[in-house]
Amino acid sequence: MRAFSIAGAFALPLALAACTEPAATVQNQQGAIGANSPAEAARPVHAGQGNVTAIAGDQVSIAHRPIESLGWPAMTMAFRAPATRMIEGIAVGDAVAFQFRESDGGYELTSISRR
Repeated sequence: MRAFSIAGAFALPLALAACTEPAATVQNQQGAIGANSPAEAARPVHAGQGNVTAIAGDQVSIAHRPIESLGWPAMTMAFRAPATRMIEGIAVGDAVAFQFRESDGGYELTSISRR
């Protein structure tokens, strides 16, 4: 019985350490995609496809197909790019695939690429 208790005492810290590691990894991945706060990082990411209609500063307007995860119809709307390097190589008229999340001031791209 005593041998089991000692083994359990060593197993518990190892199990707890294993449980906390993925959370740190998820937090690092979310920070890498431009979330400004933990609250924004926790917001769901949605995906879409469309055509770029305008680029002005950090704003990218996209005529997108329906966004099923939000129940949105096709429309044209502006998304903020949190880093201008994200939209380097993207031009008006490009067909794009993109991901975004709601942010405090509207909707923010988490990724965008030419299709």
